[in-house]
Amino acid sequence: MKFFCETPHCRVDVTLSGNTGFVSRDSLIDKVRAMLDKAASTEHEPERDAFFAKAQALITRHHIEDSELNRATSKMEEHPVEVDGWGNAIRGVVHLYTGVGQINQCSVAHRTGRGYSRVIIWGSEIDAKLTCTLVDYLLPQLRADILRDRPRSRMSYAVGWAIEVIDRLSEAQEAEAASTNALVPTNTEADEALRATYKLRNSRRAEVRPEEFDQGVTAGGSADIGITKLGDNSANAELGA
Repeated sequence: MKFFCETPHCRVDVTLSGNTGFVSRDSLIDKVRAMLDKAASTEHEPERDAFFAKAQALITRHHIEDSELNRATSKMEEHPVEVDGWGNAIRGVVHLYTGVGQINQCSVAHRTGRGYSRVIIWGSEIDAKLTCTLVDYLLPQLRADILRDRPRSRMSYAVGWAIEVIDRLSEAQEAEAASTNALVPTNTEADEALRATYKLRNSRRAEVRPEEFDQGVTAGGSADIGITKLGDNSANAELGA
């Protein structure tokens, strides 16, 4: 997934209008459902990404609820995502998933074992897809920044980068909510579901190097959190430990 709209969606009911008059909410929701169905039915990745991007833009612009699209998708369930190949930068990656998940009403946990590392996203199907869409767009930028700046502590850099990006996304969400008198959504329901399923432990503390952390914050401040498509294939290079 390579696109995300300019601000995360905030949940609120609004009156819809178009250039030629009022548009019924049912018609708009049917249009979004059709786009999501087309995205799910195609095996052509660029076409799938384009349909998801258009659907996401409408969901965000018109504050469409999960339940309006499909009540079945509002069911809280887990969505595992493999996160291998990040070495010590994995802490920043997990932090990014956690923050973006919270913005999209999801809760996130990190599980590791011999030969695997994955995040577990708890939330509705649509909210989990929104989380993955944005993180999939941001991670190549983080990887490219690490390869460009070559920090001595990739963990410190990645954590600083993730914190800055999440702060920017949260500010955008709060501004969007304020502009429409909406409430910023919470991930309370997803968090309760996650804790009811898994016995969670606090992660081990790690020392953050201030210089590399600040370097990551600076780079995160320039990260693209809008709709620009990434085109730098060098970001796909593997990161060592």
